[in-house]
Amino acid sequence: MKPLAIPIICALAAGCSAPANPPSLLPRAIESRPEASQTLTQPPAFTPISTPMALQIAKLVAEAKAGDADFAKANQSGGAAVIGGRSAPLGSQAWVAAELVRSALQVARQRSAAALAEIDTLAVTQGELASRDPNAGGLTEIQAAQTEIETIVARQTARLDMLSR
Repeated sequence: MKPLAIPIICALAAGCSAPANPPSLLPRAIESRPEASQTLTQPPAFTPISTPMALQIAKLVAEAKAGDADFAKANQSGGAAVIGGRSAPLGSQAWVAAELVRSALQVARQRSAAALAEIDTLAVTQGELASRDPNAGGLTEIQAAQTEIETIVARQTARLDMLSR
């Protein structure tokens, strides 16, 4: 080896050694203060949902459920006609009957879809308010209603898709 290589190797090997003061795995001083644990366990303070907003949410859920009842009624009375019209020739009486039922199902679905659109708009508006005011109430209730209405509309859409095959 060259005489200069030995000091370079020693210097590089020294860089691979463990640090003089390794980080401790013990709790930090701030973690042992009583205020720190109290701060972490306190739930955020939310403003309760306003009565008008609660009524609006309930109205939208009720509208979606009423649309679902209309959809179920149209499906029950005409589901067989749609299935029978699938293989019928285009323009035949069975095909026309199937198309009429499909149209009735689409109309019945519109009530629920409109309620979903309104609750989505309300969620966006309340979400923007909550981004400016972290104590704004109602977002949790809106999201729960939104999920319920989305479930109704998704079920109706799946049924329409199944009948359209």
